Amino acid sequence: MVLSLDYRLAPEAPFPAAVEDSWAALLWLNDQARKSGLSLAVCGDSAGGNLAAVLALRARDRGLAALVGQMLYYPAVSGLWSPSSREVFAEGYMLTARLLDWYGRQYVRDDREMLDPDFAPVFARDLAALAPAMIVTAGFDPLRGEGELYTRLLREAGVSVRLICFPRAIHGFLNFYAALVDGRRALRLGGRFLRDCLAAGSKRRHSTQA
Repeated sequence: MVLSLDYRLAPEAPFPAAVEDSWAALLWLNDQARKSGLSLAVCGDSAGGNLAAVLALRARDRGLAALVGQMLYYPAVSGLWSPSSREVFAEGYMLTARLLDWYGRQYVRDDREMLDPDFAPVFARDLAALAPAMIVTAGFDPLRGEGELYTRLLREAGVSVRLICFPRAIHGFLNFYAALVDGRRALRLGGRFLRDCLAAGSKRRHSTQA
């Protein structure tokens, strides 16, 4: 089953409203999964990738064992930690560095919140024991470096993570899957990853019960 979660949007509902709404939804889903013996995974792209990464951290910290995978498409995860890709691809590739800054200013109320792990997961004190991850980046994307940075930090913490870059793509290419081969391929790769995570989680759950 695939469920799309709705949440309040900034600037009317600034940080951490989106996080709290998403977390409430995941808690409800976790209750349903526990009753039915199912596993869960989170997935999102761009700002949704940010929320998916944040939910994976919270799930670990608060004992949601049903969460077995996180699929992050070109996620925004580094806040004030600005990788070089934000400068290299600052203009000319649809999503600009200036637009990114504007989005961030609509979401957070002051710069201190940009250091909060619920906004920027790279600032989490501990990234160990998180659910396995797949991170997909686009070659010409100011957020490319954020996905690469988070991959490195997760690997250093011992988390299983697969990084895939589509070198010819720009930010948001997943939305154009009907016209772009890379978009369709990215969706298929993500689907396989999530299916494998859920199958592995189900297998562990059944073996534990046995």
